Amino acid sequence: MASYRKHEAQDWAWQTLKGQWTTLVTPFTPDNQVDTAGMRHNVLHVRSLGVRGGGCTWNMGEFWSLTEAERRLVMDTVADEAAGRWLTGAHVTHTSLRESISLAHHAQDRGFDLLIIAPSYMVTKTEDQVVDFVRQVADSTDLAMMFYNSPQFGITISPQGLKRLCAIPNVVGVKEASFNQQISIETHLLVGRDAIISTPDEWIFPKAQQLGFRQQVMFANTSDWRFDTPEHNYYVQFIEQATAGNLDTDFYDRHLKDIKALSDKWWGGNMKKSGGALPVPVCKAWGEMMGMAGGSVRAPLSDLTADEKAQLWSELEPLLPRAATPAVAASIPSREVIRGRSHAPWLAGNGTRGAHPDLADSAGMMLLVSVQNMPEALEADRGGADIIDVKNLQEALVGSGHPNLVREVRQRIPAHKHVSVTLGVVPNQPGTVAMAVHAAALLDATSVKVGFQVSDYDTARDVLRESREALGNSETKLIGSLFADNLLFEGGLDPHLMVKLAKEGHCDGFLIDTLTKDGRNLFDFMPEPVLRDMVMEAKQAGLSTALSGHLKLDNLDELARINPDIVGVRGAVCSTGDRDRAVAWEAVAYFKEQLELRKTGQIDVRAPAGVTPGGNGNGSGNGRSHDAGWTIIDGRGKNCAGVIAALSRQMEYDRTSFIEAILHDALNIYDVVYWAEQAGHRLLTQRKENDGTLRVLIQPHANAAH
Repeated sequence: MASYRKHEAQDWAWQTLKGQWTTLVTPFTPDNQVDTAGMRHNVLHVRSLGVRGGGCTWNMGEFWSLTEAERRLVMDTVADEAAGRWLTGAHVTHTSLRESISLAHHAQDRGFDLLIIAPSYMVTKTEDQVVDFVRQVADSTDLAMMFYNSPQFGITISPQGLKRLCAIPNVVGVKEASFNQQISIETHLLVGRDAIISTPDEWIFPKAQQLGFRQQVMFANTSDWRFDTPEHNYYVQFIEQATAGNLDTDFYDRHLKDIKALSDKWWGGNMKKSGGALPVPVCKAWGEMMGMAGGSVRAPLSDLTADEKAQLWSELEPLLPRAATPAVAASIPSREVIRGRSHAPWLAGNGTRGAHPDLADSAGMMLLVSVQNMPEALEADRGGADIIDVKNLQEALVGSGHPNLVREVRQRIPAHKHVSVTLGVVPNQPGTVAMAVHAAALLDATSVKVGFQVSDYDTARDVLRESREALGNSETKLIGSLFADNLLFEGGLDPHLMVKLAKEGHCDGFLIDTLTKDGRNLFDFMPEPVLRDMVMEAKQAGLSTALSGHLKLDNLDELARINPDIVGVRGAVCSTGDRDRAVAWEAVAYFKEQLELRKTGQIDVRAPAGVTPGGNGNGSGNGRSHDAGWTIIDGRGKNCAGVIAALSRQMEYDRTSFIEAILHDALNIYDVVYWAEQAGHRLLTQRKENDGTLRVLIQPHANAAH
């Protein structure tokens, strides 16, 4: 039962919403009725893990399949089982405003502590509609409300829109589940001092430590009951410490990293299979393996197949903590494991495709290493390559690796690593290329590169557009590629058209590479200033950028000044510097080390011009716009394209305010300075802080003369 009055909701939330909160599934009986006994069992089980509170009838609780009577039945069951001994939240979003208000009243009457509200789906298309809808529900209840920001409801609210929502008196915070790291970070920085912001994934804690904010509650996810047992609640322990400001990455790596990678793989794979719906089938099956009640999912979702469940169990069982007997512990001293209930007879089944990280999630240049076989892939991974790129150098010019090799590399390289596929020089046949691109997505490639040598522009554009359509809802990124030496070939497509082609071909990014094998490299065909302008133009358009083409260590300073998102190499990391020899992990590690020295600024490839010590001292670093014509863009932890795009957007609608950009990566600093100079903006001051960050004060060019 809520112990606060409406005007006290925010203070109550700051004091109460802490640590780990869970999301409950709705279990069903074999005849597809709500399993109230199973729901009670699940509440007791999750409470035994040390979880502080839980929410019911959310997306994972299949609220969209429940009748209004069933939603109330679930609420009643959870409230009765919690009986004031456990914090509870109820999700009350509905397409009908009147029904949302009715559900809110029911939850308040049954003693829930707070409500969860999301956009009224189907017809809600603007942020103004969402704010108005939430305000009317909030006005009708005394309970605190957390807003649920998720694309599952058909609209993702911007950080500025979330700030408006949190200005409603009893909207105390946001579950920021947009699956967009930049939105999450900006929301923490913009709103986090006034309201509780919770991103339901562990990646947020290192970012918080880096950027100076704190997330005090994990509100809420299913990881507690999928990863933990009552005897070994490692996930809950980690979250409790992290939300208190004590981030223990060693503990996470020791107890949770592997099982989280498995979770990401199955989570993403099931979302692909369902066209983007949350993976309720995976979570229900996984939960049953951990002793939870689940049952089948309701239409239009479908359960995992028997083979899929068998495969999940075969991958999950070795990773689970076990309350072992002395005899068992002696037989497997390095790991403790607990058996799931009633699933030991399963046979190994077919594998599923897994999730992979987004190329845009990484800050600063990443190292791509091209490999031709599994041993080389393992060498590249051991050396610290960020992206393992599968290609075939034996085909004419360059071609694609065999699908079996791509499948094996994707299965054996850790789930959190990028694995890309190079199709090489493709034919001018949109349907054929689209089929190959679709296959790369089925093999769970992070990205697929489509390259053009001899082609006309319109055909290349059409090939890329067909490829984009073939990717559908896949997370695989489409990368268009031209070769810097194309003009050596009769009918070669001009590489200077790369940015235009990537944009009009609906690509996620581009790669400039070379084909010649006569000792010349990328810079022999396209000079640094040309490449830098191309990369900058692409970043302003939000495209990822990659450069390759017989690059060596001697080219690192030039590359660092250009600062593409990705640097691709092969020969430079082979055992003798010969691209026809095998990749060697020691060479990969050394190249990566040299790249990092330039990213961190320890090797200064271009000293910042006009650095002014001291500066004006203004800037809270929280990303807010100030009333006195002063806007702060916090670029720490963001990739360069995101920073440049944010600066460009700010300039588009406001050329009167000063802009203070906060940067950390040395190469991103160079890019921002270069961008400002090229656009004619005035750099007033550059001030370096003790923590290595640089604050750059920019006056838009419209006011420069003043």
